[in-house]
Parts: sequence; structure tokens; C-alpha cells
Amino acid sequence: MRNIRKRLGLGILSLALWAAAPVSAMAGQAGPGAVYQPSVNGINIYVSKKENTVTLSRYSAVIGTWPAKLGRESATGDKVQQGDEITPSGKFYVCTMNDKSQYYLALGLSYPNIEDAERGLADGLINQEQYQDIVDANKAGEKPPWDTPLGGAIEIHGEQGGGTAGCIAVTNDVMDTLWQYCNLGVPVTIGP
Repeated sequence: MRNIRKRLGLGILSLALWAAAPVSAMAGQAGPGAVYQPSVNGINIYVSKKENTVTLSRYSAVIGTWPAKLGRESATGDKVQQGDEITPSGKFYVCTMNDKSQYYLALGLSYPNIEDAERGLADGLINQEQYQDIVDANKAGEKPPWDTPLGGAIEIHGEQGGGTAGCIAVTNDVMDTLWQYCNLGVPVTIGP
């Protein structure tokens, strides 16, 4: 009976320590093309293009909201193609984590998503093969191709300076916080 109580106590302690740990302690670091892992502990990121902010939350409780720099032309609408210097709008997920980024740390986002691919195909910006590659990667939770005419390599990264070419830039201190809580698969919504 004592042995059962001891094992039960250790099991409860292990579960409590797991639940209290930052997400990054439980998720391995991964590079480009890493397979999607669902968000654990309810972590979400919201980027407001209107307010120029990044908000990190866990189960709808805000952990922090910080200023951000977005694409230089983001006020003109939604991202259409490579080089337009617009931060895309939509629902994405963290598909890469780069701790050797030229911008300190970087969380790569799953742009282009399926909706972007549909628009790009309809507008003649991408071909059927590129469309299918983007759709397949998004359905598998992997990094979509970043080398199509739609653009790619949209990241939340450190080294905040002026406007970006389409990424979301925050200070290195904020990036440290995001890095601590995020793993592959964390949902990122970029909206108004």
C-alpha cells in the first residue's frame, strides 16, 4: 500500500512539474521542414497590424502585449507576392525555430497558407504544382515552400529596428519571452 501511494505521489508530482514548465522545455528545437506538433499548454500569438503589437496568451489569459514593427507597406493591405513588404494577414502556425538567426532568434510562420495558395493560383501567381506543395505542407503541419512568387520566410524575430520586409520584429527581450513559451505548431493569428 505504501509503495502504491509513493508511486501515485510521484506521478502527481511529475504531472504538476510538466504542467508548470515553459513550453520550450517540453518541445525540441527544430529546423526548416520540421513536422507540426500541436500547441501544448494553450499558447497562442496574436499580431495586430492596426496596433502594431504582439500578444502572447495561454488559455486566453494574456501573458504580455508588446510593440512590434511590421512590413513597411502593411498599411496598404494584405500580402500578395514576394517583395511587396507587407506582413500577411491570416491564421498560421510556428513551422520553424531558428536560434542562429541574423535577427537574434526567429519563429518562422507557415506563410503562405492554404488561402494564400488558393488566391495565388486564381490570380496566376503560382502554378498547380506550387499550389499543391503549399496545401500539402500546411495539411501536414510542415513548413510550406518559401520560394514561390507568393513569398515566404515570414518570421517573428528579434533585433527590432525600423519597418521590415514583411516580418514581425520585436525587441530581443520580448523574443526571449516568446521563445520560452513557443514550440512548433503554436497558432499565430495576424489580424487587424
